[in-house]
Amino acid sequence: MTTLTNLTNPTNLTKESAVGDGTTADGAVQDGGQAGRTATSAGRGARLVAVGAVLLAAAAALLLGVQAHRAAAEADARTDALAAARESVPELLGYDSATLDEDLADALAQTTGTFTSDYGAILDDVVKPQAKARRISTVARVSAAGVVRGDADRVVVLLFLTQTTTSGGDGETVAGSRVEVTMERAGDDWKIAGLRPV
Repeated sequence: MTTLTNLTNPTNLTKESAVGDGTTADGAVQDGGQAGRTATSAGRGARLVAVGAVLLAAAAALLLGVQAHRAAAEADARTDALAAARESVPELLGYDSATLDEDLADALAQTTGTFTSDYGAILDDVVKPQAKARRISTVARVSAAGVVRGDADRVVVLLFLTQTTTSGGDGETVAGSRVEVTMERAGDDWKIAGLRPV
């Protein structure tokens, strides 16, 4: 009887319903806390992804900038080395018998590295004796030129030359040739580090 009364009493039902609702409310609060933590974790993850993306973009931009700078430096080097070769190779190969010692000293000043000693030996052993004995003078002119390969410090160029030579009373001869010239940076200048006919 008591049990039936308890079950049929509206007050008791309200209390039970209230208890039940309280339990549901507690569960909702707990679920809300988990959802909040999940949202916070998701937000943190999104921020980390965004930071990572920004860092990757910055690294890519830096890499592209370095590559662009290197490419520009190499392009400038090729232009400068080619211009220097067009000017210095005629000085290297040209001389006048009347001013031979001065001209050969100027020719040697256009060189660098081991090529300086190698070319100096050729001038002393071959060019100077023959030029003095036969009164040889020669003028070299660049008719065409281009870059073969190169980087910021070393550039190889190809020159097409026309060389006019006079020898005592034997008249004048004109000859064409092609030479591959290695130019190396020497401070702010470019010097000849190698030369070979091709």
